[in-house]
Amino acid sequence: MNQAAAVGLPAGLSVSDVRLIEGPYELGLLVSVPVEKGRTYAFTKYVAVARQNWGGDAGATLGLARSARQAGFDKLLADQRAAWAQLWSSDILIDGDARAQQAVHSDLFYLLSNSTVGTAWPMGACALTPNYAGHAFWDSDSWVFPALLLLHPERALPIVMFRHRTMQPARERASQYGARGVMYPWEADPETGVDHTPHFASGVFREIHVNADIAISQWQYYLASGDRVWLRDYGWPVIREIADFWVSRVELNAAQQRYEIHHVTSPDEAYEDVPNDSFTNATARKALDIAVAAARVVGVKPDPAWARIARMMYIPFSEHEQRHLDFDESVPHDKVTWMGSSLSWLAYPNLDLPMSAQVRRNDFEFQLHELQVHGDDPNEMMMVMLAVHAAELGEGNVAGRWIDRNLVGFLKPPFNVRSETVDNNAGYILATSAGFVQSLLYGLTGLRLQEQGLTQAYPPVLPDTWKSLQLHNIEFRGRHYDITLRRDAGGRVHLTREQL
Repeated sequence: MNQAAAVGLPAGLSVSDVRLIEGPYELGLLVSVPVEKGRTYAFTKYVAVARQNWGGDAGATLGLARSARQAGFDKLLADQRAAWAQLWSSDILIDGDARAQQAVHSDLFYLLSNSTVGTAWPMGACALTPNYAGHAFWDSDSWVFPALLLLHPERALPIVMFRHRTMQPARERASQYGARGVMYPWEADPETGVDHTPHFASGVFREIHVNADIAISQWQYYLASGDRVWLRDYGWPVIREIADFWVSRVELNAAQQRYEIHHVTSPDEAYEDVPNDSFTNATARKALDIAVAAARVVGVKPDPAWARIARMMYIPFSEHEQRHLDFDESVPHDKVTWMGSSLSWLAYPNLDLPMSAQVRRNDFEFQLHELQVHGDDPNEMMMVMLAVHAAELGEGNVAGRWIDRNLVGFLKPPFNVRSETVDNNAGYILATSAGFVQSLLYGLTGLRLQEQGLTQAYPPVLPDTWKSLQLHNIEFRGRHYDITLRRDAGGRVHLTREQL
């Protein structure tokens, strides 16, 4: 790191002495000036910080500090306010729930504060705090990325670009595990992309759904931007090699005529080394379908294995109960975990596993039951998914109750920072802020990104106490919209779009 400081002195004040103080524990300037009793003096310190490869050498950093001093505090403050005003030109506005409005604004503030423009830098799970060592998880691709995509696509782009920039270490990791293509780590170093998952967390080495989550986010960026050149040059290489990974990772069950994936860790992470985790298999299937679609867009012949495996992928299902299973029925579902079950995660917006309305409801009821019976200190991501799941079922008030649940215990005073669980006071998890934003962007609205556009996959819903919800100045394929949910005279919720 380089750090430089330039001190702004009060006008007309003479300096009698300046000395450098340098020791093993301190570094600074001692400035001596004559002062008069009864007068007030204002000193301003302008600090510039640059990281190696991110901002130049020490001389350039000193130049930034001096330029800031020359511009003056008032000019810098005005520029800062103007920059934030521009960021807030896209917003989520709730009429009828001041507490939820305050929460979503604090969540958006943290997303904006921790994202970048014009880089290939991911989002640390705990933002710019040192927790989780700043590593990039699937939180970056599946939670933060969709929350930014419609509101601030220029801030979502660096997240997917990070995965393209770090393809080589992902290739090397795939080779290490005897797989083809790319195999992204559960915890990636944000600068190099190298696997930095700690050995004490050995179970998550098998949480390989991250490889499918990354392909989904790459495709989502293309769907939102419509940028075929970007897809050809950046998204497609990642998608193609992730598809190759899944081809090498699945196993054919010839007797059942289906493809299976063994030895994985469920998103409900207490279940390690299980066969056919439903979430993993469903995301892998979607990644393969995406590879076929992306190949068509860029004009490349897809590997026939992609469509075949996707068509024959096994998603565990109980015919008797007419609901999905968390994983292969050979594995007892009996552990106490912070999720109880991961069935509601099949409904998360980027995946949105196709199913009948009755199966969707049965999955929801089972999730609620398991959260009561086998849940312990549930994480906030589960609260988010229950809100989305309820909205997909058309239950606006039920979704509203889970939105309210997001506001109790997880938000830590005085600045509305979010913890992963109610009992966890150790650190801020940015993914939970992003999840709360997603429950409004894609949950209550029913909006989904598809090749045909920003579609209305589910009827919009609102909690009874809400008058309206507006997604203000969102961007989709270069056009800007206000999308508003509001009730008519009969109480029915309608969604309207107005191009700006």
